Parts: sequence; structure tokens; C-alpha cells
Amino acid sequence: METVCDRIEITLPFKADYVSLARLVASGICSRIGFDIDTIEDIKVAISEVCSKIVSVGSKTAAGYTIVYDVAESALNVKYFCDDPSIKCIFNSERDGLAIHIITALMDRVELCNESNYIVSMSKTLEVGK
Repeated sequence: METVCDRIEITLPFKADYVSLARLVASGICSRIGFDIDTIEDIKVAISEVCSKIVSVGSKTAAGYTIVYDVAESALNVKYFCDDPSIKCIFNSERDGLAIHIITALMDRVELCNESNYIVSMSKTLEVGK
């Protein structure tokens, strides 16, 4: 990924009511980068899938989860974090197959289960000529 120009962080409670806020922030950032409307909608759908899964899992120890939008000149990287160490590898290939397929189809790079301190990482790069 390109060098990060800006970083935006939001912390949301484990409530479905706030998923739209994560989508709205992404929409504004993506518009600024120069993504077209269809790509912005794709990114918003991918963000919704991840947020909805995090909300459905919830936490007994953390009040919420954090989304970090790393903005580069022509790319967006989105990472999800939670202080609850039990919320790590939340996507199950059998149970969440459709959601996984949607996220991986809409984003350029997706990491669902990793050894890092984040839950999910995904990125989208602006296509040249768009």
C-alpha cells in the first residue's frame, strides 16, 4: 500500500445502529480519494459486512470496537480493532461463507484471520484511468 497521508479513527459501540456511521465515514473518505460511486458503494457494503459480524459477535469486556481508515493518495486501507482478545478470528468459512465471498469480491486485499493485533484488514486501490 502507498504511504499513509491521513488516518481517521472511530470507535463504535456494539450496536447495529452505528454501522451506518462507519459507512458514511468511508463514503466521505472514498469520495475525497476519487473513487467512483459504484466503487464507493462496494466499499460501503464490505464495511457493513465486517461491522455487522463484529456487532453480532459482541464482547463481554469491551465497550466497542475501533475502525481505522488509513488514507493514501489513491488507496484506502480499513482495519478493525477491539480491546477484547477473544474477538480475533470472527469469520468462519462454513457459517460466514457468503459474507466472506462478498468482502473478498469487493475489496482488493482482505485479511480475515491473522497474527496481528487487528480483527480484519481490507484495502481498495483507485484504478488508474477512473
